Amino acid sequence: MKKFQFRLDTLLKYRRMQKEQAQLTFARASQVLREEEIKLEQFTQLLGESISHFNDSQDQPWTVEKLKSFHNYFEKIRGNIKDQSGRVHEAQIVQQKYLQELQQAVKNFEVVNKLKAKRLLQYKEDVLSADQKILDELGLQNYVRKD
Repeated sequence: MKKFQFRLDTLLKYRRMQKEQAQLTFARASQVLREEEIKLEQFTQLLGESISHFNDSQDQPWTVEKLKSFHNYFEKIRGNIKDQSGRVHEAQIVQQKYLQELQQAVKNFEVVNKLKAKRLLQYKEDVLSADQKILDELGLQNYVRKD
């Protein structure tokens, strides 16, 4: 009997490449999200440290200009935090989009891969059946010769 050949091997390879590409894209999107979250955390930490520094130096006399400067600085950091929160949200949306694409690519690959496994199993059953027919025929021929 001829060797097993899956006619959709090319499609299977294509779907595998799509899955791998989707995995890479999702990994990049996840990395961008992590970087944006780290930046947000750094801004939040900077604000906390600045407020702590401001509170620690409350016992000193303050000028209006210095208070105004602190206020502007705090507002600038809060603005950065707000902007960065928006970037984190956008990165989360992009990551979710690529996650859905990855899930679809995996699903498409698995469909063809399961079909290949099913066809291979059918091929093995056919080979086993053909071999059994040959063995039965040989057994019958030997039985007829002995009589």
